Amino acid sequence: MGFGSDLRNSQEAVLKLQDWELRFLETVKKFMALRIKSDKEYACNLQNLCNQVDKESTVQVNYVSNVSKSWLLMIQQTEQLSRIMKTHAEDLNSGPLHRLTMMIKDKQQVKKSYVGIHQQIEAEMIKVTKTELEKLKSSYRQLIKEMNSAKEKYKEALAKGKETEKAKERYDKATMKLHMLHNQYVLALKGAQLHQSQYYDTTLPLLLDSVQKMQEEMIKALKGIFDEYSQITSLVTEEIVNVHKEIQMSVEQIDPSTEYNNFIDVHRTTAAKEQEIEFDTSLLEENENLQANEIMWNNLTADSLQVMLKTLAEELTQTQQMLLNKEEAVLELEKRIEESSETCEKKSDIVLLLGQKQALEELKQSVQQLRCTEAKCAAQKELLEQKVQENDGKEPPPVVNYEEDARSVTSMIACRFKIL
Repeated sequence: MGFGSDLRNSQEAVLKLQDWELRFLETVKKFMALRIKSDKEYACNLQNLCNQVDKESTVQVNYVSNVSKSWLLMIQQTEQLSRIMKTHAEDLNSGPLHRLTMMIKDKQQVKKSYVGIHQQIEAEMIKVTKTELEKLKSSYRQLIKEMNSAKEKYKEALAKGKETEKAKERYDKATMKLHMLHNQYVLALKGAQLHQSQYYDTTLPLLLDSVQKMQEEMIKALKGIFDEYSQITSLVTEEIVNVHKEIQMSVEQIDPSTEYNNFIDVHRTTAAKEQEIEFDTSLLEENENLQANEIMWNNLTADSLQVMLKTLAEELTQTQQMLLNKEEAVLELEKRIEESSETCEKKSDIVLLLGQKQALEELKQSVQQLRCTEAKCAAQKELLEQKVQENDGKEPPPVVNYEEDARSVTSMIACRFKIL
């Protein structure tokens, strides 16, 4: 049970949860501030009472009064209680309230980071799996029209015996542009398929698990703040002790690992069915030379495939180096957090590590995005390498059968003469 596996389509619920928790923390902060103010005023009032009693008790008696001794002891203890309450108020201000203020800022940053990364990876997924593919398909259809038009003009030139070379060049150019775009579309399709799979299987679950981890870390930190608050405000009277035992018991029941179980049960959603990204075969209806999901290697594309392969290899190497650097940064930050955790003296000191832990989660997100890029580049590179290796040492075949086109045109001319 977890955010990554059960809340992939529950972003609105996650955001509402974060908003509610921020409002909750502000309420706790306001309560603590009022408690500090109240304790300070109470301590001041107790001291004023003691000072007033001292002035009224300046008249000395001529005998040792046990009642007076008892009363004096009561005043002294009341002054001690005043000092204790004042110290408690100061401790609350410098401890739990200060850390709670820090935690609210950290929680706001966690939400901001989640929203930003979610928008980024979602926009990238839409761009790769929809926008770019639609743009390529639109260009694909346009180039097919241009190629067919060039083909018809070439046939007309052959029939007329005029400007055949010029028409042939236009036909070649249009065919080359179509085949190169076809290759781009096949590669983009492969990348989109992998990107979508990575998005639903790894990237989005990792982000949600990262959010849950930080949520639980903050619950752990809040538990420490509550625990410290409970200890500072705890007094020794039986009635107040019982009250604080109840508080302490409720604090002890906080378990970060099970905090969100009910939330998950209420907002559980089934995993979204992944969109099938397939080659649009309607693009091939007007052309017999192109094959779905097949890299076209011929005299018009051989050189461009080599360039694309080199570019992909360089991009893959660069991505792998960036990935290595990020992974090293993750290990270094994990070690630093572990070392800092060992030096925490108070439970609420966990708050001091939240910024580093959030930075670690963001680093892990970067690592995952680089892994996705690496996997896409590797898959596209493998697709190209396979085609290049299959034809290693071979002469690229011609795309356009000019002789067949010429025979077709000659046959059409002969038919016209017969009719005449």
